[in-house]
Amino acid sequence: MLGIGTWEFPVSIMVYNGTVQMDITHEGGAYGFALRVPGAQEHIPPVEIKSVAENGNTLNIVARVPQFPRKDIPVSVTFDGDSATGVVKAPFVGKITLKNGRKIA
Repeated sequence: MLGIGTWEFPVSIMVYNGTVQMDITHEGGAYGFALRVPGAQEHIPPVEIKSVAENGNTLNIVARVPQFPRKDIPVSVTFDGDSATGVVKAPFVGKITLKNGRKIA
């Protein structure tokens, strides 16, 4: 089980400049995720997790949103103690690099 807890990532892209928080849980043999974007939460669609795979200290996640039901959104997050980095490939936004992630709870 990788990354269990609450993580915070600074994000600076064309449509948003701020902090993204991700809760990672593990219950009954399955990962759970919740995404919060303070100040822009109303613009975040519900996210469906299609798959989660562990590879060393990296979680590889495939998600989808209702607006793009046939487009996978690959997310890769690598954990190193209380820090994390990653990449999200969002439809029509492109590659979002997650740097300087830190565990906050």
